[in-house]
Amino acid sequence: MVTQVIVIIPSLDTSLDLAKARGSFEETKGRYELFTEFDNVVLLTHDDQDFSDVLLRIVHVPCTFSKYEPIRRILSRSSYIRWFYFFLRSFLWLVRHYKSIDLLISENIDSPAPLIVSMLFKIPYVIYYRYDVGSQVKWINKRSIIGTIVLAEERFAFKRVKALWVTSPHLTSMIKAAGRRKRITVIPNWITKTEIAENIANTSCEERPIGTSILFVGRLHPVKRLNLLVQAFYFLHKKDPRVNLYLLGDGEERQRIEEMANSLGLAESLHLLGFVDRQTVLKMMKQSDVLVLCSKIEGNPRVLIEAMMSKIPIVATNVPGTRDIVQHKKTGYLVNHPKPEELARAIEYVLQNEQFSEAMVNCAYTFAIQNFSKESAMQKIRKELALLLPKYQRRGESRVNQ
Repeated sequence: MVTQVIVIIPSLDTSLDLAKARGSFEETKGRYELFTEFDNVVLLTHDDQDFSDVLLRIVHVPCTFSKYEPIRRILSRSSYIRWFYFFLRSFLWLVRHYKSIDLLISENIDSPAPLIVSMLFKIPYVIYYRYDVGSQVKWINKRSIIGTIVLAEERFAFKRVKALWVTSPHLTSMIKAAGRRKRITVIPNWITKTEIAENIANTSCEERPIGTSILFVGRLHPVKRLNLLVQAFYFLHKKDPRVNLYLLGDGEERQRIEEMANSLGLAESLHLLGFVDRQTVLKMMKQSDVLVLCSKIEGNPRVLIEAMMSKIPIVATNVPGTRDIVQHKKTGYLVNHPKPEELARAIEYVLQNEQFSEAMVNCAYTFAIQNFSKESAMQKIRKELALLLPKYQRRGESRVNQ
């Protein structure tokens, strides 16, 4: 029996390089285990490069990509134009192929195309909602027009999609407040315990004074409030010049951070390492003394789960999404008031209290193993797919009987 085509429309950064593209696709494949579960997979992305040559058994359709130079020049002028072009191309592609599509899945809602096609042709549509996109676009990215559109689209879609998966209890509450009355399933991000263990076993700690290495992993984006972290690091560095801050990631805030570091005299102690692969992230966690995340909002931050399984202490701001994972002084240290002095005090407290930090990381490790396992997430996804698609359920039953 030929299984259904799944079309995934994730929100991808249009400036992806090849290494990051490979990582993003690998994460998507792992999340849904598409290679073993389905015969045909099509990935529509908000992407301006074609990565089909690095994919196996998956069709990539980059919907902001054009072979024609005049169109590429037009698309580069405005994010609004790129957004409309993405909507138009993805919508037309879906309409052309609707007869062969059994299920639509999109990560968040960057385009109304799958919702319209789902309503027109009665195709089951799932939204895997990973973070509060509309609010971030409108209030943090300061894109009022697109943000208003996305918020309205989210409210409309939440009430009408066949299934809604979210990564955290906070998002469940937010979506219910937006008017959804049907079932919402929490499927958090997951980490493979074996992968973490292998990286820890193969990583040797460098010789350095204990309590001198602070780590951040993520996008260099205004939502992460890296200006707050840099200012807090300035206070810590004044007390102990041996302390170093390592930022893993890239984004639009990079230049601003470099300028801040230079103006505060931190150029030699603040290290912008750019985008690195997952293995390097895990190695840096092993070699660091504390991981800091001071975002304005979060969905279900994967980096915190990785930190818990890597047994590195966490200091984070007490915001929605983060507090679904971090319990204050149990699995991490939460900062209630986003001020540089308070963040610096929290980091210093964790660095200087070894027994407290050790107890905290052990509790966090147990919590992560119990709540963010691959097996649990895959079981939930398979159950959801079986409810949505009788054909998928019959396929699963035939595998069990073989």
